[in-house]
Amino acid sequence: MESCKLEHVIPSGETAARIIKNMARMHDRIYQPGVAGTKEAENVGWPGDWEGRAILALALEAKALNVEPAYLDRLVDWIFDNCNEEGYRGEVIDFSAINEQSLAGHSWLLRGLIEYYSWKNDSRVLEKIKQIIENLYLPLRGKFIHYPQKAEERACDENSVGVLTGRVYSGWKTSGDTGCAFISLDGLAHAYELIGGSQLLELLEEMITVFMTIDFAGISAQTHATLTACRGIMRLYFVHKKPEYLSFCQKMFEIYKRKGMTENYANFVHFLRPSCTEPCGVIDSFMMAVFLWEATADRSYLRDAHEIWYNGVCRGQRPNGGFGCDHCVEDGTVRVHAIYESYWCCSMRGGEGTTFASTCSLQGEKDNLRFLFYFDGRYQIPWIPGLVLRIESAYPRTGEIVIRIEQSCELQKQLECNFYIPEWVENVKCMVDGKPVEYQLENSFLKAGVVAEKGTEIRLKFKIPLITMPVVGDLHKGSGFVTLRHGSLILGTKAQDVGVCISQMEYKGNGVYFEHGRIFKPLDDAYMMEKEQLIEDSYRILFRKAE
Repeated sequence: MESCKLEHVIPSGETAARIIKNMARMHDRIYQPGVAGTKEAENVGWPGDWEGRAILALALEAKALNVEPAYLDRLVDWIFDNCNEEGYRGEVIDFSAINEQSLAGHSWLLRGLIEYYSWKNDSRVLEKIKQIIENLYLPLRGKFIHYPQKAEERACDENSVGVLTGRVYSGWKTSGDTGCAFISLDGLAHAYELIGGSQLLELLEEMITVFMTIDFAGISAQTHATLTACRGIMRLYFVHKKPEYLSFCQKMFEIYKRKGMTENYANFVHFLRPSCTEPCGVIDSFMMAVFLWEATADRSYLRDAHEIWYNGVCRGQRPNGGFGCDHCVEDGTVRVHAIYESYWCCSMRGGEGTTFASTCSLQGEKDNLRFLFYFDGRYQIPWIPGLVLRIESAYPRTGEIVIRIEQSCELQKQLECNFYIPEWVENVKCMVDGKPVEYQLENSFLKAGVVAEKGTEIRLKFKIPLITMPVVGDLHKGSGFVTLRHGSLILGTKAQDVGVCISQMEYKGNGVYFEHGRIFKPLDDAYMMEKEQLIEDSYRILFRKAE
């Protein structure tokens, strides 16, 4: 199966709005050359991290919007002019006391430079990527086997989050963000896709072997670090198809959902420690769900991806375009945490999350089209030359989707179209140019044959019901709580009464319901709220059925 890449998509509607708002945030002072990655930007102890995430966001958004960022080229030049004698950021690594935060930070720098190189094709950037791998990472071969995994080896507690613990154990300077060294699996696997290399593969395989032995929940590892590493493993899986890599990532994703995910599909910063959410990890989980769907075609992962995006990722975007933290629904409510915006990491990762989403709507091969999401935009189909589609949709607020063929290279070209239809959908209708067509509905996909000609219009219409779902994580397991949902969208109310009478809920349209004076609404529109209102509001999402 092929997917649409950023160069094949012109996002519009809400997807474009989210990307544009985030890109605007990325033009504020703290993301500019001379400031990003310095003490002025409050970046201490994570060389390569801040500046790498900034480059990653801006390069992806530039490709998605086909616009030149104001300072990106200068930011790359400034970074190149401010490296140590080994060609990377921060202090030269002492390989007898390895700073794992430097490894994590430079993974983001690798990711950013790789995306920048794929856009600009600048040979000096490719050489910098190779230099960082050669001088910082390849000397680590044989050292990950000694990585300290146990709590007593790390001397960390809840107060050491995001900082070095001050302890060196088995040749490693440990961080309070347990497991952060393995974030570099993501950057290194991305680099391997680009340049290959037997030594790099040897390092990746060693890291994965060690990573797969860690008891992540048992040591309360950082969920963001864990999922980022798993994304790196999935990258390597797609190259070499080792089944043990896929099965491990499937197992880790299930552990994450039970022990690291909130009831509105955000995350705990650390497994089993519900302190606050971290949109970096939520975006990681969204991408992981899509990767697992691509690897298995298991519809449960596609459902996970929808629920994570619309409830977790979308809730995390702030009105200024950045991303911030919420509480973890410990008391049944969704509300903003004291860390209103995580501008030092999550705001930048928002650039990857929003642009990745814009590429998720379509996959296919030969004459097959598979619609996984219905994000507004214009899509040039790379595996069917000359075919261009436009999607316009109010999903998941309403079940109305319109797909128009804007260009087609062949007259009377027959396409097999497969549309994702969640299992809770009711009263499905499919029409082509205003006329009903026959279809098959199987495994959450509606399959219909369509003759592709310029101007052809495909229209899907279905009813989105009000449903209840049991809790998904271990934190509230056995509590008797349920969530109320308008299809994929979790509903919240400012009223704090726990009881709810489902039969008395009246639908008012656009995903909104009334019941005994209470308003129940989706929480995906936080990025369009006023900051003061967003901070003030608290929404109950866990209920007990009163009937």
